[in-house]
Amino acid sequence: MPHPVSPARWTVWFWPALITTLVFDLVTKYAVFAQPQSSLPDWMEKHYNTGVAWSMLAEHPEFVAGLTAALIPLLVWVWWSGYRKLGWPENLAFGLILGGALGNGYDRALAMFGVWPGVRDFLHVDLGFWPLNPWPTFNIADSGISVGFVLLLARAFVTSPKPASAPSASSPPCS
Repeated sequence: MPHPVSPARWTVWFWPALITTLVFDLVTKYAVFAQPQSSLPDWMEKHYNTGVAWSMLAEHPEFVAGLTAALIPLLVWVWWSGYRKLGWPENLAFGLILGGALGNGYDRALAMFGVWPGVRDFLHVDLGFWPLNPWPTFNIADSGISVGFVLLLARAFVTSPKPASAPSASSPPCS
């Protein structure tokens, strides 16, 4: 079990990760989508995604928007009720995940009002071999969600050292 974090310590990891992911996601989306496609480098391709990862459920954008609206408070509750009290990796991970979820949720909400067709993706990876030829276009929010998830997954397989137990009254003193 990871060492518990004092009440003020979780904020050092959670809030900077959430705010940085959210702000960087929104700023890069606005900057990229303000440019004509012809002025962008080859590794950037403007794309609107109405679905979730790999455009799953793209034909049901209202369902995806509702799912996003339900999952964000659920993630906050899961983090607050348990993971917040663990270590810095869990707080960093949830900050990244929630920052990304809020960034894509912002796009989804505005898409529901017709501001744009879907979540704005623009990072295009094509390394010329499977499975990266090409990888689906993504954005900074997707990266935050993915890195946070991998961090949580890695922590699930790491065991923390158990704290040394205090000697009991019946144990003989060390000589």
